[in-house]
Amino acid sequence: ANPWTRIVNADVFNAVYEVDQSPIGKTSRSCPATYAGIMDHIRKLFAQVPLARTRGYEPGRFSFNTEGGRCEACQGNGEIKVEMNFLPTTRVHCEVCHGLRFNAATLEIDYNGKNIGEVLKMSITEAADFFQSLPRIAGPLKLLADTGVGYLQLGQASPTLSGGEAQRLKMVTGLSAGQGRTATEKLRGMKNAKRNLYLIEEPTIGLHMADVARLIDVLHRLVDEGHTVVVIEHHPDVFAEADYLIDIGPEAGKDGGRIVASGTPEQVARHKSSHTAPFLRAVL
Repeated sequence: ANPWTRIVNADVFNAVYEVDQSPIGKTSRSCPATYAGIMDHIRKLFAQVPLARTRGYEPGRFSFNTEGGRCEACQGNGEIKVEMNFLPTTRVHCEVCHGLRFNAATLEIDYNGKNIGEVLKMSITEAADFFQSLPRIAGPLKLLADTGVGYLQLGQASPTLSGGEAQRLKMVTGLSAGQGRTATEKLRGMKNAKRNLYLIEEPTIGLHMADVARLIDVLHRLVDEGHTVVVIEHHPDVFAEADYLIDIGPEAGKDGGRIVASGTPEQVARHKSSHTAPFLRAVL
């Protein structure tokens, strides 16, 4: 049986996203550039370079997933998997493309002095500066850098990302989608805007204090874009920033699970029996 009797106002949401720490991709062909949705823009940009147009290169030429432009020795992975007896499988740099993932003809196409392989080797922070004149590419990259993952490479394989890194990539992807609204939609009170519900699980795990502050800024931006954000969190700096707080307890396990206090952080901080209240008062 369902644990609820009715759901009210669910129709205001376009979609519901669970932003947990599960991987964003299980194959080496998934990377921050593809997940954030900027790879298509980068491929189209390289296809517009005069030399590329002269040669008749389409955007697909600059995909490491398809034949034609990629290095066939490593099939666009930049690495070659080596199976060894009695030892774990290992990966070595491709000696043909030197880890750049594309064939020599494709790598001859330069945009502002960089070929497509070199662009994918850039960190997110470097790429945000490199593409600063192109908001569709630079915008999501700057948001990612703001959340503290600017050190990741654009073409880094998704399975190598930590749970927290994957989680922040999911949040920024959602935030980028929210920023796609037109100015007219914003002026009309977002009546036509697509609003989402985000369920975020323990986003501060493994984060430095400076990154927690950056994360809080991203959460505020999601709300400012008209989305609803529900965060399960134990970090006082995060739940002190909430618009509405639900303190569940009073203890853990079988002795918990009940609503102890609810309201604004200031209201919960004044609660007499809440174990959260003293920590909340210290932050406020």
